[in-house]
Amino acid sequence: MHALKKRRYHGLEWLRFLMALWMVAYHFGGIYSDMPDLLRSVIGMGFFATSTFFMLSGFLLAHVALDDTGGMKMGGPAFVARRLCNLYPIHVITLLLALGLLLFQYPIRPEGVHVYFNSHPYLPLSDEARAAFAGRISWPSALGHIALQLTLLQAWEPRFLWLNGASWSISALLFFYACFPLLAPRLMRLQRWGLALLVVWGLYAAGPLVATLSGAFDYVTVGMLHRNPLFRLPEFLTGILLYRALQTAGLAELLRRLRYPLLALGLCGVPVGVWLLKLDGLHLYYLTHNGLLLPFQALVLLSATAFASPASAANRARLQHLGEAALCIFALHTPLIGPFARATRWLLLRWHEGWVAASGNAALKFAIPLWTMAIHLTLIVVLALIMQRYVVKPLRGWLERRLPAAWQPQPRPGAGDQPTALRQVALS
Repeated sequence: MHALKKRRYHGLEWLRFLMALWMVAYHFGGIYSDMPDLLRSVIGMGFFATSTFFMLSGFLLAHVALDDTGGMKMGGPAFVARRLCNLYPIHVITLLLALGLLLFQYPIRPEGVHVYFNSHPYLPLSDEARAAFAGRISWPSALGHIALQLTLLQAWEPRFLWLNGASWSISALLFFYACFPLLAPRLMRLQRWGLALLVVWGLYAAGPLVATLSGAFDYVTVGMLHRNPLFRLPEFLTGILLYRALQTAGLAELLRRLRYPLLALGLCGVPVGVWLLKLDGLHLYYLTHNGLLLPFQALVLLSATAFASPASAANRARLQHLGEAALCIFALHTPLIGPFARATRWLLLRWHEGWVAASGNAALKFAIPLWTMAIHLTLIVVLALIMQRYVVKPLRGWLERRLPAAWQPQPRPGAGDQPTALRQVALS
């Protein structure tokens, strides 16, 4: 393999920011009473964004963490520790936020706490399952789950989500980072990267295919396929292989010339997914969620690499800030869904109090119109930018400076002549 070509991929900054916004809209979507069915179906494909995020993370890590020959720039323990310095502050801050909001909004009950149990979205719940899911888990179980959260192992719990549900992705990312030093250099040495992509795709689809054929639609299987790091690892590996593919002579230029049609083709994965789920959601949900749309997501990522950098240095800096805040957007938004919904209903009620009373329609008191989504998205982005710049970034620097001296990055001869790589990796 030739020496790796280092460049800035500003199009990927847009991609990770927009995918984070899509995930916010996906999780907030249930609170808007007047969302059109078509828009709800498209936003409901939010897992397309999560898979693209994981793929993007593998791609950008390969870009910044590998040297010109495809080897690691630093040892495995140092690499994982430095990644953890960025992940852990975001996780702990949002975990404490979720716990604080939980205690503020709901009384402590001695019998335990409610959690979100997984369920197949296209399989109606039985009365028995509905009763079981409406129950509470005991406080010892809840404290055990908090321990899993603090050690970033919550993605390995397949039964339920609690507190900051989106944090399972941070747990999965830590596992991916632990695998990166072992797998990435080997993948970068592959000559037949196209065959490797097909193998990874096949392995990714094998789990949901077996689960579907065996009729395993129970909540544990749903949780396993949704967030178990082993089942999601192929997305991350695909990102590394796509970076390997981009080192092929002529491919980058081909992507530059065809970036618009390739992007359009990649985004066709969204209506294809919507159609498949409408066709037979029960039997096609697993495959649509895990694996079937991987080629479309890969085309979106590859086409985004081909977009030119903004001409203005100020716009490049703004774009980088938005990209760097993507993980904060993703981690911050789920604890705020309930408070935002309650605050919006309260404000709308005060605004339209006379109108609601005159209409006699009590349901209007609980309706949240779609136009408020723009306000919610804007607030989430602003909070994430503040959190990233004034909390996470200083904490990351403080933690990194306390790592062993042997784990600190060493200057490379001639490094000043190389193009600056992305300092912040998607979801890193």
